[in-house]
Order: sequence, then C-alpha cells, then structure tokens
Amino acid sequence: MIGIVFIGDLKYCPYLVKYTNILDKENQKYEVLFWNREANSNEYADNYLSYNLKSKLNKSPMRKILDFIRYARWLNKKIKERSYDKIIVLSTLSGIIIFNLLIDRYKNKYIFDIRDYSYEHNKIFYCFEKKLIFNSYFTCISSEAFKYFLPKNYKYEIVHNFNPKEISAKYSFVKKNYGETLNMVWIGTVRYFEHQRQIIDKLKGDPRFNLIYHGSGPDLEKFKKYCKDNNISNVKFTGAYNNLEKFKLLQAADILNNSYKCDKENKIKYAISNKYYDGLNFKIPQLVETGTYKHKKVEAENVGVGLEPNDENFADKLYEYYFSIDPEQFNNICDQVLHTVQKEDEIYVKKIIEFVYSS
Repeated sequence: MIGIVFIGDLKYCPYLVKYTNILDKENQKYEVLFWNREANSNEYADNYLSYNLKSKLNKSPMRKILDFIRYARWLNKKIKERSYDKIIVLSTLSGIIIFNLLIDRYKNKYIFDIRDYSYEHNKIFYCFEKKLIFNSYFTCISSEAFKYFLPKNYKYEIVHNFNPKEISAKYSFVKKNYGETLNMVWIGTVRYFEHQRQIIDKLKGDPRFNLIYHGSGPDLEKFKKYCKDNNISNVKFTGAYNNLEKFKLLQAADILNNSYKCDKENKIKYAISNKYYDGLNFKIPQLVETGTYKHKKVEAENVGVGLEPNDENFADKLYEYYFSIDPEQFNNICDQVLHTVQKEDEIYVKKIIEFVYSS
C-alpha cells in the first residue's frame, strides 16, 4: 500500500488528484494522511485519514509550532502503524516532519513533490531538504525557477498545475471592439489584499473596466468592506464556487487577473500559479505582477503582460495591451505552449507509474 502525506487541508492540495487518479487507474491501494486544520466537516472515503485539530492561521507562532508538533507525532505514528510500502510526499514541510522515517525506512521509495518556496534561507532546513531530495525516488518541482534556490546537480522532474480533463480546443480568444468595457476576472482564493487594492484603486470608476472576483478566502470580507466604504461600483464578488463551474465563470473574462504580491517576496518570486494554466487553456490574456519568474515567462511567451499597479498609467497601459493582441497569433501561441505542457506532463505521469511498480 502507498501512503500519501500532506501537511494541511486538502483544499490547499488540488494536485493530490493527479496521484490518486493514476493510482486508481493502476488499481493500487493507497491512503491519504492529512491535517484537517480548519476542522471542516467534509466527508471523505475510508482511505482518507485525517488529524482533526483546528489551528487558525492567525495563531501566535509558538502555538502554531505546538500544533505542528502534534500533527507530526500523529503522522509519524500512523506511518509506522500502517507500514506503507512507499510514500508520496506532497509539499516540502510534509517531508521535513517525517524526515527520519523517509531517510531510515523509505530511501528511494518516496516521491518528493515541491510546490513552493519554504524556508530554504535557513541552512539547517536546507540541509534536511537536500538530503530528502537526493534520497527520493524522484523529486518534482512546479516551476523551473525553483532550481535557483534548491540544491544543484539534481535532475528535477517538472510538474504542471493543470487538469488535463479541462484542456479543450473549443476555447478561443475573441477580441472586443475598442471602446467596450473589459472584464478582468480573478478566480480562486481571494487574498493578497494590499496588492489587489492598488489595482482596484487604479481601475475604480473607470468605465473601461469591470473587476470580478470569483471565490472565497481570508480577505474576501476585507475586499467587500473596502469597496463599500469607498463607493466602488465596478467591482463584483461572487463568492465560493464549484470547480466544475470554472469554464462558465471564465466565459465572460477578457483579462485574467493573475497578479500577486505579498510581504514574503520569495513565496511569489519563483512560482507559477494555477491561473497561468487557466489563461492558456481558456485563451485569456493575463495580467501578472512584475519582477517575478511568472512575469518573465508570460511576456516571453506573449500570453500576458506584467504591470506595476503603482504606475499612474496602469489603466491606460492595460487597456491598450488588450487591444494590441492579434487573436489568431494569441490562440496559436496558447496551443503551442499547452502542447509542450502536455508533453512534459506525460513524462511526469510515466515517472509516477514507474515508481508504483518499482521494487
């Protein structure tokens, strides 16, 4: 049996389904071990084992650490009890808290899946992570830029945050007429308030733009209050949605709001977001933040633009960018990039299947 380990709520681990789909298809038994950190009442199958301890993100650092220790103890105990043949480790921290088990019992018998910058600036953390990488069956990363802060001289597998079932040739970019109002759409967890507030301030009351936020999240009420207090009428919030509704929600999108910035710069600097793939698949030009790998990537591929919200000409530049797009060229580029993504995803899937049947 294979154990799949994650350090938080499963709603923050959409890539879990990539592994479970493959394991189901290969008729492999597995269990998912996770921390039900928000104490939600979602019902899961019997092979989903949760540690039910509510731990709010705004807790003091010391109380957070104590909660992590409790989860780590539970997780290590469960893995020993279940005696899995192999382990799939989702996220860096998930590997760190079971470090000894992985190195002592599962050398070359675990996949290490890295999706974010963590604490690589800490030398001790970096040493532990390096050992986990070099003792894994394989380590995969969700952005080429992660190679800047991860150990060198290792062949990382590239993994993409997209759902192959959503890929379709039926989507295309159809440009509006100059002078029409553009819908800039955010889809996903509503957060990054300070950065998004700057964008809202630049576009508020501008008849050329509507801003639409699909999703819930820790900053949603803050956004709503800000817009209400400032009488901003061209911003709309639709709340939580089912992922099956994604295409319907994005149908009216002219520009995809894929622009993030936060105090922890390294969290954003190297990452590629899920929305990047939504932009490619649904053929929507995307707005991204400046000075990041994502910025370099979308502009090199000609699938989006990076703009700084502090620019006094932000609105004009965004509007003119949209109308500078050649629809036929844009659609062709999106298809070409998606083709490359799918080819790399096929390699990644083959590696997982190799892992499943390895001795």
